[in-house]
Amino acid sequence: MIAYIAFGCRLLLAVVFFAAAAGKLSRRRNLAEFRASVGVFGVKPRWRSAVAAAVIACELTVAALLTVNATALVGLGGGAALLIVFTAAISSVVQQRTSASCRCFGISAQPLGRRHLVRNAILLSITAVGVAATVLATALEDTIRNPTALMLSGFVAMVLAALVISYDDLVAMLLPPSKPVRGRASG
Repeated sequence: MIAYIAFGCRLLLAVVFFAAAAGKLSRRRNLAEFRASVGVFGVKPRWRSAVAAAVIACELTVAALLTVNATALVGLGGGAALLIVFTAAISSVVQQRTSASCRCFGISAQPLGRRHLVRNAILLSITAVGVAATVLATALEDTIRNPTALMLSGFVAMVLAALVISYDDLVAMLLPPSKPVRGRASG
């Protein structure tokens, strides 16, 4: 049972990190807007392309590491590190009341806000569960043996990943629009 939880957490996170990178790379405009958006975090114009490329490379690397049992813990650690950095950056924007669009998945023009901190806290919690389940499954020699349980775990992970990826849209539908924040534009 624990191995299926570990698998589900890792699959969910791999899909989310892959979708984040793919969304930024899917169109030139998305990449350009993401590159410009890193400026709100204090990145000087000459470094924006390098920082944007590094973020995308890290997201793709984490996604790949999460898909292999031998590198799963490294992937979970890298994912946690990325989420912590992203959370700190978003927190600074929220505290400064600076307007910046969420370009997390390359397409959303929603302003960064507390909801993004909540999303990242959820993802960090899933990462922690993934680490605990991966370590425990290894210690107990719990392996995946039941194809039906594996498919169910994968299905649940994919549905939850889709919810995370569309989080901005879901929140926008469920909550009244927030007042615009005055300050620098995102790019």
